[in-house]
Amino acid sequence: MKLIDSLTQTAKLCGPVCAPVKPIVKASPGKQLADFFGNIFSTADWPARWHCGSWSDFHGWLYIISDIGIWASYFAIPLLLIIMLRKKQDIPFHKIIFLFVAFILLCGLTHLIDAAIFWWPAYRLSALLRFITAVVSIFTVYALYKILPTVFNLRTVADLEAEIEKRRMVEEKLTLNEIALNKSLELTTQNNKQLKSFTHILSHNIRNHASNMALVSSLVDTEKLDPGTAVLFEKLNNVSRALNNTLEDLSQAIKIKESVMKSTVLYFKTVTDEVLQIFESDLKVNNATLEANFKAEQVVFPHIYLESILINLISNAIKYRSAEHHLKIKLKTYINNELRTVLECSDNGLGIDLNLHGHKLFGLYKTFHDRKDAHGVGLFLVKTQVESQGGRIEVESTPGNGATFKIIF
Repeated sequence: MKLIDSLTQTAKLCGPVCAPVKPIVKASPGKQLADFFGNIFSTADWPARWHCGSWSDFHGWLYIISDIGIWASYFAIPLLLIIMLRKKQDIPFHKIIFLFVAFILLCGLTHLIDAAIFWWPAYRLSALLRFITAVVSIFTVYALYKILPTVFNLRTVADLEAEIEKRRMVEEKLTLNEIALNKSLELTTQNNKQLKSFTHILSHNIRNHASNMALVSSLVDTEKLDPGTAVLFEKLNNVSRALNNTLEDLSQAIKIKESVMKSTVLYFKTVTDEVLQIFESDLKVNNATLEANFKAEQVVFPHIYLESILINLISNAIKYRSAEHHLKIKLKTYINNELRTVLECSDNGLGIDLNLHGHKLFGLYKTFHDRKDAHGVGLFLVKTQVESQGGRIEVESTPGNGATFKIIF
């Protein structure tokens, strides 16, 4: 009786044109699933919504038009998001935006099918679509929750505008540093050119006068001079020769600083063998030994400079040898921590008191031992040649324990 009353009430609500209502028979879950998906597009079990309930035209069309309007907006929003992503590919969070696109489209479809049910009561399809929408919605909420910390750390538009303003101010200041620097550089370049020109003129004129003095002195017959005058004249000749030598050394140093030498790939062993031919007799006479260990086999450097450096270093080792033991010279090359090629020349000679002479070690005409053949030019030239190619020279030494010169190319 209760089932009949229920069916009667439903018939009254749904009107006379409703499809016959089947008695509800409880089936197993498996059969229910098979029936659900097997009849996913079937509308046989329900009437159209227009025929179920007391719908006025106004009420029904208000419902339908509202659902269609919502669906149209929900369709347009994802379309605009996709266009935005294609135009601005640097927008962050692409994956979450695509999840929003899917979520909004599915929400729109539920409204569209809700409007269609007024004529096409596909309730099974509507239920499936709502379930898919629920799943996508849950994933979207989870994905949004995961990126919230990153979103909170994003800089605001005000922050970006402030940074842009700071950068603009810095760029303006840099432009003004740059302008001032260019002006200073132009002035310095001009002064350097004038100084070089003055140096060349001065050097040329002084060398001419010194050469003339030496030439005139060579014409004088010293045998016809009285002994006192001859002694004075010999001293004058010595001064003249020393002046010419000094000017020649200065001229060579100026040429090194101004000239651009071509660098080539050089093998240390090859250049060293060439230099040792010069010192072969000196090494034998002084019972000296020379050991070479070239772990770094080659270097890119001007040949004439490397040859000059080796000549000066070996020459100094021989010149300032100790009388207490045989001279030992060690040459070695390697790659240091700065990934630079290093040439070391070590000896067991007299050594240098760096505390006393370290500040003037590479100065022109600076000598540190009481020897007549010491001129103070060799180390000056070595330093000048190395630095002209962007390198540097270092020294380690103590009196009586020899010296180690390091050329860092």
